[in-house]
Amino acid sequence: MSHGLPTQSLKKQMFEELKRRGDGPLNYKQNTQKSVRARDARAAEWPDFEDRRDRITNRRQSAVENLPALHEQLVARWEENGVTAHYAADAGEAAGLVVGLIQKTGVDRIVKSKSMLTEEIGLNNALEQAGIHPVETDLGEYIVQLRGEVPSHITMPAMHLNRRDVGRLFAEKLGVPYTDDPPTLTRYAREALRKEFLSARVGICGVNFAVAETGHIATVTNEGNGRMVTSQPDMVIALMGWERVTQSLGDLAELWQLLSRSGTGQRTTVYLNLMQGPAEGPTGPREVHIVVVDNGRKKVHADREMQEVLRCIRCGACQNACPVYRQVGGHPYGGVYAGPIGKVLEPALHGVDEAPHHPFASSLCGACEEICPVKIPIPKLLLDLRHKRVGTRSKHDPEHTVWRVYREVMSEPGRYEAAARVARGAQRLFPGGAMPIPGWTDHREAPKFAAQSFREWYAGREQKDER
Repeated sequence: MSHGLPTQSLKKQMFEELKRRGDGPLNYKQNTQKSVRARDARAAEWPDFEDRRDRITNRRQSAVENLPALHEQLVARWEENGVTAHYAADAGEAAGLVVGLIQKTGVDRIVKSKSMLTEEIGLNNALEQAGIHPVETDLGEYIVQLRGEVPSHITMPAMHLNRRDVGRLFAEKLGVPYTDDPPTLTRYAREALRKEFLSARVGICGVNFAVAETGHIATVTNEGNGRMVTSQPDMVIALMGWERVTQSLGDLAELWQLLSRSGTGQRTTVYLNLMQGPAEGPTGPREVHIVVVDNGRKKVHADREMQEVLRCIRCGACQNACPVYRQVGGHPYGGVYAGPIGKVLEPALHGVDEAPHHPFASSLCGACEEICPVKIPIPKLLLDLRHKRVGTRSKHDPEHTVWRVYREVMSEPGRYEAAARVARGAQRLFPGGAMPIPGWTDHREAPKFAAQSFREWYAGREQKDER
């Protein structure tokens, strides 16, 4: 399974597949629009929805600003609860810690519930390289793992696929009869995964929030796999982003409701799983480890311009509302986090040089900020990142010359008209009458110039009127 920022060839391959699949964009449009409509319906049920949103935004920002102190409180609670905490500076260290913990048990197969952080650190690749096979147990993640893909959405990993795709996949990979009936497909997955749950000795999960007041680890899911992964095995390893801390159980309750209403339009998710530490009864883990991952988050925390992005609760609402994401889905963005939040997170966490195009892949329409449950000012952060990106460019960067020429052409009507005539004539030399643009047309169809300019058309219209 590939992780990290895709290469140009991989992005081109994804683009070609999107063009080949006539129903691909339709899946994104239908599912995201349905989620937004459901979100709006749930928001309308609360007359004080905006007041709640303001309160939770303020509480979330307060938690972000006080993360170092909250982590001190959290570690103390974890020690009291019998949880072992590990702090990892980057993706490699985090993956190495998890691999080391599993190797001590001697197992070569583990079960895993949904976690975008494990995608971020490339955990599945690291486990497989160490001879440990991870089995994704969230249905969407299970499907994309079988396909050798990365998730295309934060909360709906397999949103880019339809039931026929899944039917063909299960027939090929699981050896079951082909069907496109969703309940039957779900039963096939359940039967395959049930064996994994019952035999697993190690389970890996993500963390939606950790509660500083009590030390609880909260996971929010719509499938029972989250509980199976954290209650059946002897050892549970939870991976948590450094920023995913909330102050109290009261804050968690409000975040939970806002997360589910914003992300999928549910009043609440089916499961809210709270794990406090090792279990003393006949079931439950004997060991609980938490790996807290920095991987750029402390750098973002120290940057006052970018700090607000750490409020993100990974609901995916901004992806659902984004008109660009609705058209192309998640894969063409590259990286782990797609859509509006990904355009901020990828360059913020890894540096603008590692994701130079992300801040510019936006119309800045503001739909993302309008729907965000914790009011992250994504358009403002994108502009800040664009400014930083421009500041990192060499003075010899060809783009400086391009914009300098553009400024000279656009500042004088005669130059503009002459350039337009040259461009319209030049495009006739290319197949299809479209002029290729290096980089741009690797993943997009080239634009075509009109046969005549508006001024030429208007002048011709005036001449006809005079006659």
